[in-house]
Amino acid sequence: MKEKFTPNAVKFAFMALYFLILTTERIISLVVCVSADPSSHDGLDYYMMALTILAIFGAYIFAVIKFTDAARHHDDEDYKPRGTFFGNLAVAAGILLLGGMVHTDGTIPAMQFASYGMILVAMAIHTVQNIRLSHNGDKKWLSFAYITAFSMAIPVVYHTDIDIAFLFIPVEIVVSAGMVILFTIMLKRFFDGNAEDNFSLLPFLTAIFGDFLVLEMRWHEEVNVFVLIFICIATVLWFAGNFLCIKKK
Repeated sequence: MKEKFTPNAVKFAFMALYFLILTTERIISLVVCVSADPSSHDGLDYYMMALTILAIFGAYIFAVIKFTDAARHHDDEDYKPRGTFFGNLAVAAGILLLGGMVHTDGTIPAMQFASYGMILVAMAIHTVQNIRLSHNGDKKWLSFAYITAFSMAIPVVYHTDIDIAFLFIPVEIVVSAGMVILFTIMLKRFFDGNAEDNFSLLPFLTAIFGDFLVLEMRWHEEVNVFVLIFICIATVLWFAGNFLCIKKK
């Protein structure tokens, strides 16, 4: 009975809850969108609906392909899988997240936050596991905090009534999708490795520049305080992480 509640089993349970909650929320939102009057939709609405559908199918197709392949080669000693079980699960989670970072009609923020919370719990469990194995808890918890702040600083794609909406919307789409992709890479490395981030410059600068554009272009309509707070926290944590890395050399 005890073997059923290993840290990996609990970690998988929380990751599974992420998929269940976010997929359910996205399907509910799609039903609301499809049920609405088509004339009320614009190009951005159709983009968000299409991305959501592709993200759902893409996430589960990727997971099935990866885990079916791993199961098929389970007894093959020469088989070298690309990434760990949880690393591949992180990629599938990132693909699904692409469809979660667009504000479609019928979006349920509480369910979205609950689903993201499941990933954070799984990350925390992975962090504790690796601290027990190799210690170095300061860098591991800094990595956990930085990746969390980075993910929270990803802007959600919204409609806007600003004069330069024709320019802002493409920028918003690129920044949001780009940061989700970078977060997915960071999350995969986190789960594939020993729960540490390398605090590299490219993702950090991309987040700073991208969030600056999104915040500044829409500043006079509405200040996205949530993104502003978390990009500031991510900045502090990035410098702290790099300082720690230099100190340990």
